[in-house]
Amino acid sequence: MLSVLIVALSLSAQSLLSFGARGGFEFMMPKSGQTTNTQLGCSGALDIGYTCYWQAYKGDWGIHTGLSAGYAMNGCQIELNQQYTNFDYLNNEMLYTVTGDVSARLRRAYLEVPIMAALRYNGFILQLGLKEQVSVWSQATQIVRDASIDAYYVPYDVHITDQLVTGILSPEQKKEQIQSGGSLLFSLLAAMRIGYEEKVSKTGRVGIIIYLDYNVWNSGLATTHSTTPLIYVSPITDTNYPVPTVTVNNAFSTVLTNVNPIQVGLSIYYAIEFKNKR
Repeated sequence: MLSVLIVALSLSAQSLLSFGARGGFEFMMPKSGQTTNTQLGCSGALDIGYTCYWQAYKGDWGIHTGLSAGYAMNGCQIELNQQYTNFDYLNNEMLYTVTGDVSARLRRAYLEVPIMAALRYNGFILQLGLKEQVSVWSQATQIVRDASIDAYYVPYDVHITDQLVTGILSPEQKKEQIQSGGSLLFSLLAAMRIGYEEKVSKTGRVGIIIYLDYNVWNSGLATTHSTTPLIYVSPITDTNYPVPTVTVNNAFSTVLTNVNPIQVGLSIYYAIEFKNKR
């Protein structure tokens, strides 16, 4: 990659060093066996860019790279409806149905490096390519609302709902809980930028761009790795106290099979132009 940039720089008619800021919206775009609805999130970043151009037939063609530091948050609503089989302390078969409304949110701070093909024609800008993004900090939280646990005793054809014998959520489990955080996340983004650039001085340019970034691959924003339900009722082990233990698990590892965020917004920048001798 470095050799390509060096060759491009040596052949370029001019190069631009830019400083900018961007902000917009981010959508989680979750995938799950449950019904989900993405929630509106926000994102923003500070950008340092470097673009090498060379003149060609109609317009300037080049390569754009740089370094960005940003913050983003997104979320989704999960209409939970899961079923699984369990047994009571008398070994009676029980079919559990767990329902509820789960709000899952993801926050992260990241660094990213773009490698994009660039075209400039009469001030109009088009850039297409990829971005490597590293989330240096991340935090996943969730809150469970209106949870209901129904136990169907198969041998007796009886339903018991939200009782101690079926298991109920504690007040603490109904509040927002931090489910995971702190780990590095690596992502590959497909990126597109469309905008306009105006010359404001002999070496200065100002630009405004609409950007769209799609997270096509990541190392673990959501990874379903087990069949454990989100709200799990453990089998009773103490017959003297036949109250099952209820565990609320991580939605990002038990419900969501994948998360591919989309960012869209506006970017503004100021660029310094350098003429290269050819």
